[in-house]
Amino acid sequence: MNLESYCIMSVKNSFFILWFSLFSIPMLGQAEVAEQDHKTTLAIFQKEDTEYIKNWVENLITEEEMTPETTAVFNIITSYYGLKMKQLGEDPKLTKIEVIAQFNTLVNAQNKELKHILPTPQFERFSKFYDKLSWSVNKRLNQL
Repeated sequence: MNLESYCIMSVKNSFFILWFSLFSIPMLGQAEVAEQDHKTTLAIFQKEDTEYIKNWVENLITEEEMTPETTAVFNIITSYYGLKMKQLGEDPKLTKIEVIAQFNTLVNAQNKELKHILPTPQFERFSKFYDKLSWSVNKRLNQL
């Protein structure tokens, strides 16, 4: 295994561990916290969304052959904004309308940062994917 392959595998493994810890582990205690606080939390991403995102990102990284540096920055940006999006639903001070508005703001901020690091074809592919995901999340949140 050459150094570049090792770096790519390392970055991918780190991303999945981070992704799992951001979205899966906190969900385990979410029901208990909701019961304690007696406040409703909005799940920004459903379990199916999280699995789909994880698989899609893995495919993007592999198929587009991102450099290890680009992959690392991409993972940092998407993990950061993914966590911020998840936390919106856990903030009892926000109304549903505020959650939706701030979610869309975070999506736009994430896209703005990614546009600077991804080559145009990769960014367009990511942007189209996230547009569909955002539409789905917005539709679901509006129905709550």
